[in-house]
Amino acid sequence: MNRVFKKIAGTLAAFLFLVAGGTRAFALSSPVFPIESAQGPYESYTYWYDSKTGEKQAVYCKPMYRVLQVIDGASVGKDPFTTISDICTDEDHNTYLLDGTDSKVLIFDENYEFQKEITAFAYGSETLTFEGAMGIVVKDKTIYVADTEHKRVIISDLEGTVKDILTLPESRLIPEGFAYKPIKVAVDSTNTIYVASDGSYYGAIVYSPEKEFMGFFGANTVPASLSSVLNTIFDRLFSNDIKKGASLLSLPYQINDLVVGPDDFIYTASAGNSSTYTNGQVHVLNPGGKDTIGKDSFNFADTKITIYAQKAQYQSIRSIDVDADGFFYILDVRYGRVFWYDKNCNLLCVFGGSVGNGTQRGTFVNSVALAINGSDLLVADNAGKSITVFSMTEYGAKVRNAQLKTINGYFSDVEAEWQEIVKEDANSQLAYCGLAKNALMKKEYKTAMDYAKLANDRTIYAKAFKGARTEFAEKWFGVIAFAVVFTVTGLGFFLVYKRKKNIVLIKNEKAVVLKESVFHPFRSFGAVKEKNMGSSLLATVLLVLFYVVSAVSDVSFGFAYNTFNPNTYNSFYMFLRTVGLVVLWVISNWLVCVLLGGIGKLKEIYTVTCYSLMPIIFSTLAGILLSHILVPDEFVFVSIFMTVCVCYSLFLI
Repeated sequence: MNRVFKKIAGTLAAFLFLVAGGTRAFALSSPVFPIESAQGPYESYTYWYDSKTGEKQAVYCKPMYRVLQVIDGASVGKDPFTTISDICTDEDHNTYLLDGTDSKVLIFDENYEFQKEITAFAYGSETLTFEGAMGIVVKDKTIYVADTEHKRVIISDLEGTVKDILTLPESRLIPEGFAYKPIKVAVDSTNTIYVASDGSYYGAIVYSPEKEFMGFFGANTVPASLSSVLNTIFDRLFSNDIKKGASLLSLPYQINDLVVGPDDFIYTASAGNSSTYTNGQVHVLNPGGKDTIGKDSFNFADTKITIYAQKAQYQSIRSIDVDADGFFYILDVRYGRVFWYDKNCNLLCVFGGSVGNGTQRGTFVNSVALAINGSDLLVADNAGKSITVFSMTEYGAKVRNAQLKTINGYFSDVEAEWQEIVKEDANSQLAYCGLAKNALMKKEYKTAMDYAKLANDRTIYAKAFKGARTEFAEKWFGVIAFAVVFTVTGLGFFLVYKRKKNIVLIKNEKAVVLKESVFHPFRSFGAVKEKNMGSSLLATVLLVLFYVVSAVSDVSFGFAYNTFNPNTYNSFYMFLRTVGLVVLWVISNWLVCVLLGGIGKLKEIYTVTCYSLMPIIFSTLAGILLSHILVPDEFVFVSIFMTVCVCYSLFLI
């Protein structure tokens, strides 16, 4: 009994907390500015994410990277680069440019000064050229070149002397007719080699440190939906030779680039060339080949599609690199934009540009690859025959340092940094999230709720709300206990008095029929039909209430549950799915009665249908109220109750 009493007291406390201002109007406004307000030769922006709906809005971001210099043939005293196929850096911050057309590797030191070039590799008495090569990586003073057209991977020292060559392995695991065309290479700390092959849907080919074939690694899967599964089943059941010949085979997308990150996790970038593949472009694979981030439904690039030269320009993620702390960069070569994420896939910023942006510093005509060099970022532009070196700004370093501390749990140490970042750029959602976590750790629950709203982080908000609710209940426990006892006792006395005095609260017969239609539907609906005890006025009031409650529920649910988006909300659509649906049902039912000689009248059908909406109306109102009292973990039973009420309304109809 005591436990039940405490639960009742806690619920009432939450309600009083709501009334007292636990969910007060948020004083801070979300300072979102359009990306057009960015100053500079290229766009610098980020996204405001809604953690519940997945919706995102592009907003201006204070630049985190600036152009340090542009490296081309003229800047290093050489002829213009013929082609830039790929770029990479090594542990000593040297930069390597692969020219696949002229079979060259150009080497630059840490200051981006040209040092030397390798035009061929010495393999015993042979000289190996690598025209058509598409990938290069350097580790432990060893060069690995993905010699695509020659179907091999050349492993050489820095002087151009070949140590080994990887060709197509002989194994029963290799499918018959497999085309071995290496495009990218990655090497982990154990010297295990991963090779991405053009046109391969089986994942990367893995070689042991002893250069023995170990199998395939990290294959992508085909995104499946309910409709695609049903279509496949239908096609198999009702197919002929003509249909089979015209059908398209659904294949997973190949790995376009792969790099080794912290703890030897493999970061891969994949993308198609159509609008059918716009999510899950990045995977982070553990040594067992399992994706550890689970972002198959997350779009790592822009959703906006531009029409350029009368053609739709779809995103194309072709390059990725990651630093020692797990911050990774991806390059959308279609738009020439770099997306910078932390290891938890939180976007820090987007910069660069291509389509329609001209040839200013920081924009690219045909970007092909990127590489990290310390705190610098290098982006190769094949059309411009140049490498753009971006250096991190002071503001970018602040954001990175603050986010790294936040990820590692040092919330209190970074509060002042996040406050400073907000002053410099009010569009930093990461800053609000960091401040919310810090406030939550310090048990400043209401402050944490405010910042969590700005950060659109419903998880932190729910934790802060629960803490604030508990504090309120502990502070006002005596008042709450008295209110519970007084309410329960008073209600009991009233019910006893009502029964003894035979008090009738509702005397209107039609209103009584309305009240009893929920618990005694057959008797009540029979009275509507046989005794004309239905009220069109009351039915209309219920229908209007159904529409109003449905519309209000979209905007009035607690923040932890609210998915309202004013940019996509359509009140007319809500009218159609409530009032319109009821009217359609009533008219259709009446027409069926007329055509089949039934005796159902339009008024009766309308009245009974509207009466049947009461469980939905009641459950929606209860859900709105309880969403401001309960946290998501506690709301599951309310969701079940609301579902049962909807089913019961359908049963009544």
